[in-house]
Amino acid sequence: MADKLVLQTQQWLNLTYGNIAGFDKVPENGQTGWATIYGLIEALQHELNITDLIPNFGDTTLQRFDENITPHLINGLTGNIVYLIQGAFWCKGISPGGFDGKYSANITNAINELQADAGYAPNGKLSGMWARALFDMSAFVLVPGGDAKIREIQQWLNANYSDYFGIIPCDGIYQRDTNTALIYALQAELNYSPDEATGSYGNGTTSRTYPISEGDSGNYVRIVQFGLYVNDFYSDGVFDGYFSDSMGDAVLSFRKFMILPEYTRIADRMVIKGLLSSAGDTDRNADGVDTSTQLTLAQIQTLVDMDVKIIGRYLTGSVGVGSDKHDKFLSIEELSAIFSRGLSVFPIYQDGGWDIDYFNAPQGNIDGFTAGDAAANLEIPVGTVIYFAVDVDIQDGNIAGTILPYFESIYNALLPTGYRVGIYGTRNICNRVISAGFAAYAFVSDMSTGYSGNLGFPMPNLWAFDQFIEFSTGLDSGVLAIDQVAVSGRDLGFNHFEDVGIRPTRQKLIQLGEILPILAPPALGTIEFDSELLIPSGPYNVYVKLIQSLDTDVSNNPLDLKISNGKITNDLIEQLTKYYGKIVLPIEEQKFTIYNEIASNIKEGSFTISPANRPEEPNRGIEVKFNYSYNDGSGRAVTWRVQIYLRRDTVQAVQPEDIGNYDTLLKVSSYLSEATPTMNFIRLLETFSSMTAQPILPVAQTIQADGLISVFGIIMLSLLVLA
Repeated sequence: MADKLVLQTQQWLNLTYGNIAGFDKVPENGQTGWATIYGLIEALQHELNITDLIPNFGDTTLQRFDENITPHLINGLTGNIVYLIQGAFWCKGISPGGFDGKYSANITNAINELQADAGYAPNGKLSGMWARALFDMSAFVLVPGGDAKIREIQQWLNANYSDYFGIIPCDGIYQRDTNTALIYALQAELNYSPDEATGSYGNGTTSRTYPISEGDSGNYVRIVQFGLYVNDFYSDGVFDGYFSDSMGDAVLSFRKFMILPEYTRIADRMVIKGLLSSAGDTDRNADGVDTSTQLTLAQIQTLVDMDVKIIGRYLTGSVGVGSDKHDKFLSIEELSAIFSRGLSVFPIYQDGGWDIDYFNAPQGNIDGFTAGDAAANLEIPVGTVIYFAVDVDIQDGNIAGTILPYFESIYNALLPTGYRVGIYGTRNICNRVISAGFAAYAFVSDMSTGYSGNLGFPMPNLWAFDQFIEFSTGLDSGVLAIDQVAVSGRDLGFNHFEDVGIRPTRQKLIQLGEILPILAPPALGTIEFDSELLIPSGPYNVYVKLIQSLDTDVSNNPLDLKISNGKITNDLIEQLTKYYGKIVLPIEEQKFTIYNEIASNIKEGSFTISPANRPEEPNRGIEVKFNYSYNDGSGRAVTWRVQIYLRRDTVQAVQPEDIGNYDTLLKVSSYLSEATPTMNFIRLLETFSSMTAQPILPVAQTIQADGLISVFGIIMLSLLVLA
């Protein structure tokens, strides 16, 4: 919506300065934007006798403002300077009383409002520091999507440390300026003067950083509290500058999340630098590295001597140019050498990705197929996560149109291969891709501390690897360049070659885990035939066994779902449809989508379901058999037997208010002697769907009605108890 005072400002700027050399005319649309702000700055520079006009309120402009304008700002002053100040206030959304070129109490009130919004004690004086904040697009009120507590932090920083960095926005958005201001504040508390402080966490600041613990107090503690909050570890904390028991809890949680031993409640250099700088303490030890070097036995031994446990290596391509160009791709021989020394590998794909134009849907399709093919040729086990690189700092507003379509194509291209997608990039890019559902884990480029995507963004919850420093290491033939990588333990990589005989089956199981997320970890853990394993998943105990035979394990029970050409063939679906129609619940489309996706996964075979009991499990469960028949002339058939048990003790301990929902589920998971076969089958099918067709969430969220049971409705399950 156009603002008539902003429009008046724009028209006046073009009329007054349109013929001045170096002045860029502004749009006359009544809408505030950078073009108008730049016009105001260039006009101000002209009034300050600066001949080389640039759209930046730099130090020269600030100094001349202090010398030539601030001393003369009194009521009754008239002229272009006053017009510019009034226009800047209208663009800021603060009323200066008019647009008439006359300095009055209304302008003083506007200055006071700006200073109060910024957390400053109002004094009504427009110094060069405040003019720089005024002639800018920065907001000083809470904006949509902003956080009131972040705004509180920003205001406090302005009120206490503006001599170090000027005035930062107070919009509730944690971004580069706020992150830099926190480091300036820390440097102030470490006795740096404004001239000495840099706003970057360098070696000097690192050496001066000292530990704090419970009972300590002061602004240094308050800054650490801010750091914990912006990293999502102090959401209910109070910014009082006192190191309390709850602050100690937050410090301990951050240490464990970021893998920063020793796991104490002390906020030392490792913690404090980790809160304020993406790379954290680069002197810390870590279990991982990545390298573009094709490793020899001597270089692998160098890594073994460093206590490295896992190595990031590239699937394809080369690195460098001219005489420095060398291959970086993995080989069977290199993998064998790595495995022989007891190390694991996580694969990386990067044959481009240094420029934003690279990232689009067609390129994602190409890269997904190329990476999957390379991994298969290297006999990398299916289920392994491949990390696709975004080695460029892409602004948040550009991610949706570039990175997300690129990764959606990668996901779709890689899914049939059984390999999973990982994302390498800044914290923000990793968070966005994982939130969109296109990547399982993140390999975070925290080493790029100046990237906007690492400034003001928390570490992804699903980070697997954290790259924080690069250096060369080793002696003689063992020398190599590496990036050191922290390891969360979420992704263990791989340390053996795939049994090619089991690959097609495992590919199907991995795909099945995408359809039924609770079965994703059990599918990943099923790596051999004829071995029963217990693989917990969420609040469930899941027992799996993969059986190979010459016949599919298909019974003659007409209620089993028989599958051919990827479709359910018997008339059971018609019976289920009629039953669902009687219930009149909006579930039919969801249910049959899942059943049809299972059928598409099996292709040829059947899907059977029955109650399950085990001596070691105190309650009943559900047993499902996914029976696969291969039409390759071999006569092979494979059955994946899955037994799922909800752990009642977990429900009772973590979510006791939902024990009734659990008991409902337990009742449905057994046959009723008085029920029809169709009804008993539906009961089991409902239980199975409700247990498996959901993401793996924290138990406290999973058990409750809007997690565990309401996938298809607690009403449906309750009705089935009565059936």
